[in-house]
Amino acid sequence: MSIEKSSQHFICHKIMQRRIKKPVVQLTSLMDLLFIMIFLSLLQTKTPVTEVVQETSAPPSPPPPPQTIEVNAIFHFYPVSSNTEAQEGSFLMGGKYEKEEGEIRLGGVSWITRPEGYDMVPLMGQIDLQNNTLTGQIDFAGCEEFTLKRIEKLSGSPISGKWKGKYRCLQGETGLTLTIH
Repeated sequence: MSIEKSSQHFICHKIMQRRIKKPVVQLTSLMDLLFIMIFLSLLQTKTPVTEVVQETSAPPSPPPPPQTIEVNAIFHFYPVSSNTEAQEGSFLMGGKYEKEEGEIRLGGVSWITRPEGYDMVPLMGQIDLQNNTLTGQIDFAGCEEFTLKRIEKLSGSPISGKWKGKYRCLQGETGLTLTIH
């Protein structure tokens, strides 16, 4: 091989080495740039520690229990030994129970069985959960007080169950079973 060819070959070899090294350097620079961009992007989306501490430091307080409970009931009336002339019938009632005062207010909604000459009557009373009694006034002309005793508890509100007793209106003393749901 001649010196001239040998020199050319050496020069070509050096040029090729430079070309090979140059893309590797560029690729490394691009990788560094990509790494920096990803790192900055992660920093921007990261939640600050103070926000996490604030969110978990105070659990929300539970809502206060409701003081007023919506109730439905069935008013079932019937004759008793002291008044065999009373009729039997029943109607649906709706109303509210105020837990704190122990007060219940119910009004007639619709008839289930209506005897002739009878009207639905509203009730206002006090519930004593310790003694399982419900006493109050029938708010209707010619009616008086009623007294009921819970004979069966039902699931639902604290006053759910069958309450049995008597009331007095123009027809005389009458039996009453009030089923509260």
